[in-house]
Amino acid sequence: MRFDTTRHHFTIIILRLLLFLLLLTVSVRSFGQDSTIQYRPVHVVIKLAPLSLLLDPDATIQGGLEVRVSPRSSVQAEVGFGHKGLSVVTDEKQNFADWSIWRVRSEWRHYTGRYRTNRKKAIHIRSTFPLGNYLAIEGLAKQINGTKNLVLYDPDANFPNGQQTISRFIMGSHVKWGRQIAIPGPSLSTLSRVLLDFYLGVGVRYGITELTPSIDTSGGGFTYDRFKPGNRLQPSLALGLKIGFGL
Repeated sequence: MRFDTTRHHFTIIILRLLLFLLLLTVSVRSFGQDSTIQYRPVHVVIKLAPLSLLLDPDATIQGGLEVRVSPRSSVQAEVGFGHKGLSVVTDEKQNFADWSIWRVRSEWRHYTGRYRTNRKKAIHIRSTFPLGNYLAIEGLAKQINGTKNLVLYDPDANFPNGQQTISRFIMGSHVKWGRQIAIPGPSLSTLSRVLLDFYLGVGVRYGITELTPSIDTSGGGFTYDRFKPGNRLQPSLALGLKIGFGL
């Protein structure tokens, strides 16, 4: 009986030791996963919006700042300027003698707190500003000023110079979902300060277009002309990419 009792205690000790080693292995592995990514916190991100120059018909050079206001929240402000010579996309601006654009955007965003770094290995880290998925509310405004050349087949006293000036003001708002990621650094365990910000949003915008002289030259038919005079409310889609650098 004593031998059986001793053997029973020995078995319990072995099982406890194996359980301890198993828990230690899991803990070390979990710690290793959490510590495989190193990213020093930043407070400000400088950003550029390359798609506003390359793909937007109203091409602008646009930059901004994102500033942390809490561990998982930030505010962002952008300003952009463009003129006719910057446009890469061919559109009706070829008929304009002059063309300039100002645009501003402001945004509040909240980061959800999760950042997946390796789906296959199931490596996750808890993230704060500026990494991870986020929800945002954005407001925007844009002013377009242009001078349009007109082709007049008959003399018209309303167009003494064969030109018409256009003023278009737009304001709107979007609810956006996005994800901001960091480019890998010099080693697999580090992330660089270079950030990529992808986002998609839906909202509305309101446009006010004025012509001088105030004669509509857009013509009829089903072709949409955004410079048709008047005020219009319409749905809006926001989709883009920004490149940032954390400070």
